[in-house]
Amino acid sequence: MHKFIIRGFFTACLLLSGLVGYGQASNSPFSRLGVGDLVDPSLVNNQGMGGVGISNPNYWYLNNKNPALLPYNSLTTFAAGYVGEYKEIQDSLNTESNGAGNLNYLILAFPIRPGVMTTSVGLTPYSYIDYNQSSLEAVGNSPLDTVQVNEEGFGGINSFYISNGIRLNKNFNVGLKVAYLFGSVNSEFSNTLITSDNNFNYSPTISTEISVQDFQFGLGAAYRTDSIFNSGLNLYLGATYDFKAELNAEKTQFYERRILGQPTSRDTLVNNTGGTIVIPQSLGLGLSVSRGTKWVAGVDVTMQKWTDYRNYDGVNPGYKNTFEINIGGEITPDASSVDSYLERMSYRIGFNYETLPYIPRSASGKQVQDFGINFGWSLPVSNFSSIDMAFKIGQRGNVEDNYLRENYYRIYLGFTFNDRWFRPVYQQ
Repeated sequence: MHKFIIRGFFTACLLLSGLVGYGQASNSPFSRLGVGDLVDPSLVNNQGMGGVGISNPNYWYLNNKNPALLPYNSLTTFAAGYVGEYKEIQDSLNTESNGAGNLNYLILAFPIRPGVMTTSVGLTPYSYIDYNQSSLEAVGNSPLDTVQVNEEGFGGINSFYISNGIRLNKNFNVGLKVAYLFGSVNSEFSNTLITSDNNFNYSPTISTEISVQDFQFGLGAAYRTDSIFNSGLNLYLGATYDFKAELNAEKTQFYERRILGQPTSRDTLVNNTGGTIVIPQSLGLGLSVSRGTKWVAGVDVTMQKWTDYRNYDGVNPGYKNTFEINIGGEITPDASSVDSYLERMSYRIGFNYETLPYIPRSASGKQVQDFGINFGWSLPVSNFSSIDMAFKIGQRGNVEDNYLRENYYRIYLGFTFNDRWFRPVYQQ
C-alpha cells in the first residue's frame, strides 16, 4: 500500500506539472499582468477558514502556509486537491461568464522523528495565465475594412517544493521551505485585417514565450503556550518570510504571417535570450486561539513588497505593495463521538481581503481589491483520513477604478490520507 501511494504520488506529480499552471482557474483579464494571477497556497482545510494558516497547527490536516507547523503531523499524510471556478466578468458595456477547473495540489508529508521533525514534498501552482481579449477597429480611409485586434495568453508558473519543520522545544518550532519555480508565460498579439472581400483575412502575429526556472527560499517560525491565564485555551503565534527570488528567464519571440488562420511565413525575432524576473519578498504574521481539538479561531496578515518586482525587461510596471488579511475559524463538536457522525465532522467559516499589486487604470491610481467569504467542512473517514470541501464567493476589482469587475464562485475538493508508515523498534 505504501509503495502504491508513493508511486502514485510521483506519477501524479509528473502529470500535474503539465496541468497545474494551465487552466488552473477560469479566464481572467487580470492574469495578463506580471507573472500572472498568483494562486493562494492554502489547502482545502485552510481555504474553508478564509485562508488562515500561518499560526494554527492541526494534527490531522497538512498546513502549507508555515513549514514550522509540520512537526504537529506525526503520521504520514498524503493530500490532493481540486479547484473549480465559475466567473462573471463585467466592464462598462458587457458582461460575460466562463468556468474551468483543475488539480490544485499534491503533497506528501512524513515524520522523520514523530513529533520532532516532519518533511513534506509537494507540487502546487504558483501562478496561472489565461486570457483572451479582442476588439474591432476601423481602418483609416477604408470604411469597408476593419482590423480585429486580439491578445491571448496562457501558461503559468509551478512550484515543486520540499519543506522541513523542527520542534526545538515544547513551545517553539522553526521551518524551512525550498521551492523550485518553473514554467512559462506565453502571449500572442495579432491584427487581423478583415476586408470587404470576406475570402481574405491577413493576420500578422507576434508570439512571445518567457520560460522561468529557479529557486525560492522561505522560513517559518511558530510558538505555542498552553492554558493561557489558566483558562484552558491555547495560544499560537506564527511568522513566515519568503526571500526575494531572482528567477532565471529565457525569452523567445517570433513574427508570423497568417492567412485564414494558417501560417505562411515565420521570422525569429528573439531566440532563447537570457534575462531575470524578480519576485519580491513577503512577510506573514498569524495569531490563533484554540480549545484542544474542539475549536480554533485565527487571523493572518501578509505583506509583499511588489515595488521590488522586475519583469523580464528589468522594469516595474508601476506595481504597489500588497496587503492581505485572513480571518476564520473551525469547530469540531466531538471528534471522538461514536453515536453522531455529524459531531465528528469539522465545520469552518472565514473571509479574506487583499489588495493586488496591479493598477489597470493609471488615472485612478487604485489597486485591484479582492474580497471573499469562505465556508468549509471535512467528512472523516477511516484511519484519521478525511474528505475536505470548501466554497468561496468573492469579488475582485471594480469598473470605475480598474475597468473590470469579476464575481467568482470557487469550489474546493480535497482528500487527506493519514497512516502510520514508520514504527519505532525497541530493543530489550
